[in-house]
Amino acid sequence: MHLCRGPILLPLVVPFALSLFAQAADLPSTSVSTPARVVTPPGADESLAADQLVLRDHLTTLANPFFEGRYPGSRGGKLAADYIQWQFEHLGLKPAFTDAADSSKPSFRQPFPGPSHNEIAKQDFSFTSNGKASTLTPGKDFNVLGFSGNGTVTAPLVFAGYGITMGEDGYSSFPDSGPDVEGKIAIILRFEPMTDEGTSKWSKEGWSFSAGLEPKIGAAIRRGAKAVILVNPPGAKDDRVDKLEDVNSLTAREPYEAPVIMATIDTVDALVRTADPQGRSLLDLRKLADEKGVIVELPNASVTIDAAVNKVRPMTDNVGAILPGVGDLADRFIVVGGHYDHLGHGQVGVRFPSDRGQIHPGADDNASGTSGMLLIAKRISEAAAAMPAGTPRRSILFLGFSAEESGLNGSRFYTQHPIVPIENHDFMLNLDMIGRLGEKPLEAGGVGTAEGFADWLAPYFESSGLKIAGKQSGMGPSDHASFYAVKVPVLFLFSGMHPQYHRPTDVAALINWEGAAKIADMGYRIALDASLRPEPFKFTSPANIVTTQGDEPAPPPTRGRIRFGISPGDYSGEDKGVLVGEVLPETPASKAGIKANDLIIKWNDNRIAGVEEWMPYFNAAKPGDVVKVTLLREGKEISIDVTLEARGGAR
Repeated sequence: MHLCRGPILLPLVVPFALSLFAQAADLPSTSVSTPARVVTPPGADESLAADQLVLRDHLTTLANPFFEGRYPGSRGGKLAADYIQWQFEHLGLKPAFTDAADSSKPSFRQPFPGPSHNEIAKQDFSFTSNGKASTLTPGKDFNVLGFSGNGTVTAPLVFAGYGITMGEDGYSSFPDSGPDVEGKIAIILRFEPMTDEGTSKWSKEGWSFSAGLEPKIGAAIRRGAKAVILVNPPGAKDDRVDKLEDVNSLTAREPYEAPVIMATIDTVDALVRTADPQGRSLLDLRKLADEKGVIVELPNASVTIDAAVNKVRPMTDNVGAILPGVGDLADRFIVVGGHYDHLGHGQVGVRFPSDRGQIHPGADDNASGTSGMLLIAKRISEAAAAMPAGTPRRSILFLGFSAEESGLNGSRFYTQHPIVPIENHDFMLNLDMIGRLGEKPLEAGGVGTAEGFADWLAPYFESSGLKIAGKQSGMGPSDHASFYAVKVPVLFLFSGMHPQYHRPTDVAALINWEGAAKIADMGYRIALDASLRPEPFKFTSPANIVTTQGDEPAPPPTRGRIRFGISPGDYSGEDKGVLVGEVLPETPASKAGIKANDLIIKWNDNRIAGVEEWMPYFNAAKPGDVVKVTLLREGKEISIDVTLEARGGAR
């Protein structure tokens, strides 16, 4: 599941009332002209036991370290796609696509550009002091970061503290008077003002949102810094304090306009001692910045940085197969999908920086949903083969999506390049993280995305033996959101968050096999009966969504105090802004006139290239603040003032 690095679901609605199930049980009487609706019953115990074995085979295979975390475009990602295709072929399903090089040839693959990664073309760092030149070693003394722009810069040096524009009690690293960073290379400390013990002065646990890296680097560059040297503050109580980040461990949706490197504490300390006329250390300057925002000129050294970073986008594939329909319904489609990609070695989406470089097996996320999709493909294929000849039913497209974790890229690509017109897609079932069912209810998102959908689903929910929380909205950080955005009714099955989410410890040994089998069985029954339903579901967008935790879907888990009122339509940052997917009623966004498909590009004149870059500004805001939001609407840039409210609606 793609949550942009944090364990929070899109908060949606309260669970179904029990009366809904009672209403669904009162089905209309049958007649010759209106055949009775048949609800496929749950699988028997022996059937569910067999399903558990199938799920176990698929999941333990996909989550094996041999697949290296299934990162899109990687060796492991390609092997996972091969595995899914092999399963489709052995079920006798038909290829969903045509070959990219020869449209006359069928193919199970739909190739598209995967998430980009950075490759270093050049990285040099040197300084001159008292006529003596010193050259630093990449990988040992410094690294170019993924934030970096390309270019060669020689300039004087300046210490800019923590690079924070607006912190607690009016703290700012950029005073209105005195030295500035314009035309200079700025040294910026990671994190935020600290106590003598090396912990945050502004947060009781960890660091506050003011410590966000992208805003502080952007702030220095917007103020004219020619380059930025990032360094961990000496004495910080943080596991990362001795770690030198690299071009892929610290990256951004869009590079800045100036070179950005990270250097070790020892490297920068030596540079500061040489460049400062008073001979102060980096720790001395850190303590100054702990007390107040300060900029210190370091005139005794001239620094040269030469950086060149190339963005590389390897190809990856959606993997799809069709069970052809029959009769008048054959040209209508149901999609059963789940993403098979995960985080690889932690290239994207890690929750803890210390986990980078380790294989993330993604057993629950989303080997479980992929395995559920393959099981449903097997069971529906068997059920279809047993039906009387000529039984009308829809075609079913089984889809394994790639590049979900980097921003729903695969599902979004499919909805932009469907195999039949998107209007011919009657329903999409998405399985994402179905393997850790516990005491909390199974979440079923999208029950309000078709007229009468909740009532139609009720008997399946009631007979499943599962405790289920129905959620009306079809938005959310998984692949169903791409289909909802193009007006296809959706259902999203999700067993809930857990401490192993997006960590190397998300392993097969922790899977609840019985729970996963019950979820897949319910998904099978829903998809099968939807394929036989004579009339299509009629798409609708829920008008009144009752929220339980606020309406902001973007992770990490927010400690913010405000309500804004949108659901992002895309989490990838590919559009270089925050795409508005849905505007919730009676919220600051709706009151200000923000509309679906607007692209938010600035927040109080601060550039935001995606959801992650937006979060530090969002979480620093207070109820009652009036924010100038700049957005693109139909190609035109406009600004709207939005008065923020407290969560729960009070200002």
